[in-house]
Amino acid sequence: IGHCYEGEINLTTAKKFLSKVKKDNYYKMIKGASIQKWYITEKMSQGVNEYLDPAYLKGKKTTSKAFHHRFKRIVLQGITGIDEKYRIKMALLNKNIFCGNSANYILFENKTFDNASYTAFYNSELINWYFKCYSTNSNVNGYEVDNFPTPNNIPQIFSILFHYLYFLSNIKSIKNTSFSFFNEINNSIAYETIFPEEFKSAGKEIIKHLSDLKPITDEMSDEEKLAIIQSEFERLYNPNHPVRFALETIDSIEEVRIIKEALR
Repeated sequence: IGHCYEGEINLTTAKKFLSKVKKDNYYKMIKGASIQKWYITEKMSQGVNEYLDPAYLKGKKTTSKAFHHRFKRIVLQGITGIDEKYRIKMALLNKNIFCGNSANYILFENKTFDNASYTAFYNSELINWYFKCYSTNSNVNGYEVDNFPTPNNIPQIFSILFHYLYFLSNIKSIKNTSFSFFNEINNSIAYETIFPEEFKSAGKEIIKHLSDLKPITDEMSDEEKLAIIQSEFERLYNPNHPVRFALETIDSIEEVRIIKEALR
């Protein structure tokens, strides 16, 4: 249903087209170090930001990888620490931004696929565990990402959770209980998406209880977004709500228990 590519800009061979100073008409370019789980940061832990001269595109076919910047993409780090607990770190990249080859990106063949939903699904601990089962070095290779178990259709609730977690990731002062709670919901519905019958037979279904989760939109102010997230957190975190009950007892599903124990 899609493919994971290495970033289209080779930082060595394309060096003459790169500038550490943003000039008129130059494109923004991200590197792997900019990509965090849920968001992209301007402050990298290593390296410097660079910009791409539009002359790089001269003579290149519009059907080539060089023009993938025309699409919104899911991006991920191309190299991670082999001992890191969570090695799959994905975020969304807007159009007209290039990727250096220390970053990888995913493009779906069906352009109607919701990138936000799949970003949330791939950021789950289930996919992180799956990747760690097969990875033997620090590289996050495209073929390994291509092998991720990826449903053709996933619940739209993933998109709402992505926007919650993206927003909360950028407000450090409140990245606490509410972030952890919605992150755990995201993890749990990823399990349910892959093991639906096991969740149903155990009476631990979560997705059906989230159909009324309120979305946040770009048009809202930060205060409006925060108010919605906090209200939904208080509603779902109630000890009597079936979502909280399912989260607290999800380990009773054997497949989930095995994976969670492997990640500890």
